[in-house]
Amino acid sequence: MATTIRPPSSVLTRLVRAGTALALGLAFLAPVPAGASAAAVTRGRPAAAGYGWPVAPFFRQHPVRGFFGDPRIGLTPNGMAHFFHFGIDVSCPNGTPVYATIDGRVVRKSFRPETVSVVADDGRTELQYWHIEPAVRAGQRVTAYRTVVGHVLAPWEHVHLAEVRDGRYVNPLRAGALRPFADWTRPTLRELRVERDGRTVATLGPGRVDLVMEAYDATPLPVPGRWAGKPLTPALLRWRLVGSDEHALTAWQTAVDVRATIPSNDLYDSVFARWTRQNKAARVGRYRFYLAHGLDASRLARGRYQVEVEASDIRGNAVRSSFALVLGPAV
Repeated sequence: MATTIRPPSSVLTRLVRAGTALALGLAFLAPVPAGASAAAVTRGRPAAAGYGWPVAPFFRQHPVRGFFGDPRIGLTPNGMAHFFHFGIDVSCPNGTPVYATIDGRVVRKSFRPETVSVVADDGRTELQYWHIEPAVRAGQRVTAYRTVVGHVLAPWEHVHLAEVRDGRYVNPLRAGALRPFADWTRPTLRELRVERDGRTVATLGPGRVDLVMEAYDATPLPVPGRWAGKPLTPALLRWRLVGSDEHALTAWQTAVDVRATIPSNDLYDSVFARWTRQNKAARVGRYRFYLAHGLDASRLARGRYQVEVEASDIRGNAVRSSFALVLGPAV
């Protein structure tokens, strides 16, 4: 029988995984405090610092069909590429006007003709608006919520919003950035598999194996049309090993963390397991994360264990579940 471990049907969870996959002997992550409470959805300007949505109404939450850190797989001039989604996809009809959401100046880059970037006056913050027909020119001064920077191009049905802070992509949905954004859902932990070279291991014995978690998040507002109901990446995924006596054998370890920023694309194959696929208009994606990549099972005594997994979203909504793990003959 294949080593496929499912949680109780009543358990819901959300996972995300960032950084190199960790074996038992590597660095541990201390428990993560719950995230800040979500901002209320209002029609007026946010009370705190941040910026509004790039499509009207600016201070009312819109559906998001792609999260920061989602898997992206596609053909490029240099061949097939795997990378982490470096922004969020705000769902809207083709032709929708897209507005600047900060004051600043326009930067146009020739190799991204469908993209407009606005650099703030402090020089540290840049907001990028992708998949649009530009309506501004390089060097032009723009005003937040007044200047139309472009219109959404067909067939994208969304504007990709990316934020660069001090030269690094950061999560637009983090606290204090894009507002208002409320999330009252929790991620889903679908199943845990024990694998070797992408194949399920029937009996867990000595040798190196991978612990692979299939997990999903969901947008709090329904996405219309062809992209409805498709999975998203959790903001944080972590795990620990627990003995049969319910005593924790390891501290919490991080599988992925995209609450603030994303890992280097060089780490993609250490975060997303084989058979991961991204969402397409006519196909639902599959998000598979390495909890441990190359775990040395020979370091564990035969017996029963629990793999405790916790997934949470950008607002700290979390779910936790335990999965049975048996090393050697059942005892």
